[in-house]
Amino acid sequence: MLWDESFISWQTIGVSSQPTAVMLKADGTPITGWIGPFPEDEVLRLAADNPA
Repeated sequence: MLWDESFISWQTIGVSSQPTAVMLKADGTPITGWIGPFPEDEVLRLAADNPA
């Protein structure tokens, strides 16, 4: 979770509402994102497919 009172980080990664989740690779490259609830099983699968 990232708090950015300037919202610059939100603008940079395309967050337009809450709740929003963006999954990033270790180098900061976005893998995927979700608006609203995100599926835990998909998060775990993507984390396993993209180790740090």
